[in-house]
Amino acid sequence: MWDLVIVGAGPVGLAAAIEAKRVGLRAVVLEKGTIVHTLYRWPRETVFFSEARNIEIGGHPFPSLSAKPTRREALQYYRRVAENEGLDIRTYTEVTDLYPELGHFRVSYRDRDGEGELKSRFVLVATGYYDNPNRLGVPGEDLPHVRYGLDETLPYWNQRVVVVGGSNSAVEAALELYRGGARVTVVHHGPEIRPRVKYWLKPDFENRVREGSIQLLLNTKVREIAPRAVWVETSSGQGFQSIPCDFVLIHIGYRAVDGLLRRAGVAYQGDAPVLSEAYETSLEGLFVAGSAGYGADTRTVFIENGREHARRAVQAMAARLQTVSGSAV
Repeated sequence: MWDLVIVGAGPVGLAAAIEAKRVGLRAVVLEKGTIVHTLYRWPRETVFFSEARNIEIGGHPFPSLSAKPTRREALQYYRRVAENEGLDIRTYTEVTDLYPELGHFRVSYRDRDGEGELKSRFVLVATGYYDNPNRLGVPGEDLPHVRYGLDETLPYWNQRVVVVGGSNSAVEAALELYRGGARVTVVHHGPEIRPRVKYWLKPDFENRVREGSIQLLLNTKVREIAPRAVWVETSSGQGFQSIPCDFVLIHIGYRAVDGLLRRAGVAYQGDAPVLSEAYETSLEGLFVAGSAGYGADTRTVFIENGREHARRAVQAMAARLQTVSGSAV
């Protein structure tokens, strides 16, 4: 019997595993992909908004060439922390279901060898959201030239690309695509690009729009995606407009992956689970840390506060086990 099964080996899940080790809990981390799977899937040239010291875990210093680290530096940092801490991490192991039983949970998983189960007194879900992008809900968004997110720009060289969205990821993608030789049009439903776009990106983007290098359509909604065009409608009532394109990149945010929690029977309020101050769900012993507990409100949850969720949750588990042990004596 494990003391704690942690679902997800992102920075928050790793922070929970380190905290568990420090308080003497026997913990294992199950991750459906590679370690820090979400960060691995980010665009290769991503620069963090946070300073390096704000995304450290376990008290391990984060060496970075500048105040704001790169994706590559983060991948190296979290891997080395996991190695130095000797964490028990089982990658390519997907948790498929959680079953609450008397005094523990039965955790079902699938790995390369097939199906399996573990038993644990506590479970902490730290699965994030990057595998669950928001969708437009329009005809054509499942066509093969429609993508969610940007990896590299080379495939889009000399192509007409429509980027849908008005936040950090959309602005960053538009700039990278423009500098990679694409002809970029950004479509955003709001009256302006979001004011909280990274301060070093926003003026750059606005200058590119001003000079005509990037086309920007505001107060505009996508109504349909065709193989070589995007049909949009403006709020000014001018009717439908066709934008010729070769690719469509959708950057309209994400929502937490919640299937695991809902199947386990966790109570929800709206699209987010009901949580205690220690981030425990309505099922005793089942905790959530990071964006997994916030539904569609993913813009307010980061590594900085997610690692604090993990610390408080694990501390609550340790205190409960200590109380049970003391009562038994």
